[in-house]
Amino acid sequence: MSIWKRLRSALKPPAPPLPEPEPQAPNDETWLRNLLARLGDGDKPAEAFVGNAEFWAAMARLLAAGRERTAIDLLGRFAAARPKDLTLAARLAELLCDRREDLAARPFLERLLDDPEYELRAHFLLGELCERAGETDAARRHFESILAVDLEYPKARQRADALRKGTVAPLAIPGAAPTLAGLSDGAAAFAGRYRLLRELGRGGSGAVYVAHDEELDRDLALKILHPHARAQARAESRARAWLEARVAASIRHPGVVAIYDLDEERQLLAMELCSGGALRELVARGPLPPAVALARTAELLETLDAVHARGVVHGDVKPANLLFRGTPRDGDLVLGDFGVARLTGEKPVVDERCARGTLAYMSPEQRRGELPPAADVYAAGVLLVELLSGSAALQGWIGDRSALLRGSARWDGRLPAEAERELGANAATVRELARALLEEDQARRMPALDAARALRAMLRAEAT
Repeated sequence: MSIWKRLRSALKPPAPPLPEPEPQAPNDETWLRNLLARLGDGDKPAEAFVGNAEFWAAMARLLAAGRERTAIDLLGRFAAARPKDLTLAARLAELLCDRREDLAARPFLERLLDDPEYELRAHFLLGELCERAGETDAARRHFESILAVDLEYPKARQRADALRKGTVAPLAIPGAAPTLAGLSDGAAAFAGRYRLLRELGRGGSGAVYVAHDEELDRDLALKILHPHARAQARAESRARAWLEARVAASIRHPGVVAIYDLDEERQLLAMELCSGGALRELVARGPLPPAVALARTAELLETLDAVHARGVVHGDVKPANLLFRGTPRDGDLVLGDFGVARLTGEKPVVDERCARGTLAYMSPEQRRGELPPAADVYAAGVLLVELLSGSAALQGWIGDRSALLRGSARWDGRLPAEAERELGANAATVRELARALLEEDQARRMPALDAARALRAMLRAEAT
């Protein structure tokens, strides 16, 4: 259970109601005010009571007695006395949002955005807050920020979809790209060259459309950045993103999506359209046959080795970013979406807020804000287990979602019984290879090319 749910559960009015809650409420208020006064006097023992079970029970009884205003006032005072206590800030923000006191709630929610434990819920509440204020673009960005991390977050996709259906993106500059907010005419010409046909997918930075290149008479994929990604305040990060996009475009490898055109003025990328769909759709149907899972993982690792040799780290290797050129059965598996990529050979920057990507595939060092080539190898290890098990990454691993958020979730070292049977004598070797790819210490993690060669050798031996 998440900390948000625990807090809401702790403060939920008792059912059935206490027989006589009113006489108890003044005693709770007195106790809380005395505790607050002791904090103001620098009483160290009082610190232990703030946020403990007795503290939240007293707050819950005040709420059950209908004294919300008193509870909010006291909680606000405790939050002011302990500005680093995000649990207090989180519960206060929830109460203020419930009462539609949006102006008071906003600064607390914005403070919570920097903490991984609270950021998704804070984005959701800020999205609702902005929507009520008529700030449609800001509301959409908050819901999109959630989807960039967790596509299954409750109601986030529905809220984002509703905003997209009811909004047409403003064209801030002549010929500016439409965003995932939607197009008034799905077949509208864009930039005098591309005719947008339909939306393929979306994320925190932009939308991807199927488009027809009128000049070369071919269909392609067109990624167009959201307006907020073009803002002047993001000029430095945007310039870096385009530098990395140009480097990614220079990679010539059958396992990398070909980029045809980069238009920085209109903030778009024209790239190869992979008609076979994404690996995510294939995995959703269940586990792959072990021979196919091993071959696809080897294919990915060979691509990663080529990408790393070019001085690029992808940073977001996952089934949604792996596409099929041709059919899923016999087409090439190609790596796309270099939106999180970084260049190697630079001085490492360690900043937890820069840890981007998808949590379930994120290596320990990437969570700390580092992104070496070994981070992509770790993601490939997660993918190998996922292809063999058919379950979403880290489901069936040791640790629940809270462990995933903390970075403490670990593979239990087992494969499904059916995969074990089909692998036969190779099962132990595959388990050891997966462990080597998922090694917590990046220095001890198996290099991509070595892992690919080991898988290819295993497949050749099995075929003879």
